[in-house]
Amino acid sequence: MKYFILQLPGQFLFVLIMLLIRQWAEFPAYLTWGLIVFWVGKDVFLFPFLWRFYHPNYYPDRFRMVGRKGFTLSRLDPGGYVRVRGERWRADAIEGHAPIDKGESIRVEAIDGLKLKVKAYSEDGLR
Repeated sequence: MKYFILQLPGQFLFVLIMLLIRQWAEFPAYLTWGLIVFWVGKDVFLFPFLWRFYHPNYYPDRFRMVGRKGFTLSRLDPGGYVRVRGERWRADAIEGHAPIDKGESIRVEAIDGLKLKVKAYSEDGLR
């Protein structure tokens, strides 16, 4: 429902513009109504592909970073860069832990603004 409600202003504006063009430029009626049907049909066609992005609970953890795994792009001593979920982030190694070398696996433990707090990670558990 949210998808269709968000599409209504654009639909209304397009219909209004098409009706004004038809009135002033003597646009053929079949072409005007054909374009309107096409414009509405476009949204109906795209709905199955886009609805999940308008549903608030479809991907409940899509923005959650804590617990995600990645790897270091530079040595973290204590700060540097990591790659998590295909994105480059500024990160700090958690205090009290040894520096993390470039290319090692990490796990996000906390977020401080736009900086991640990470620990070294191995498949058998945290280091």
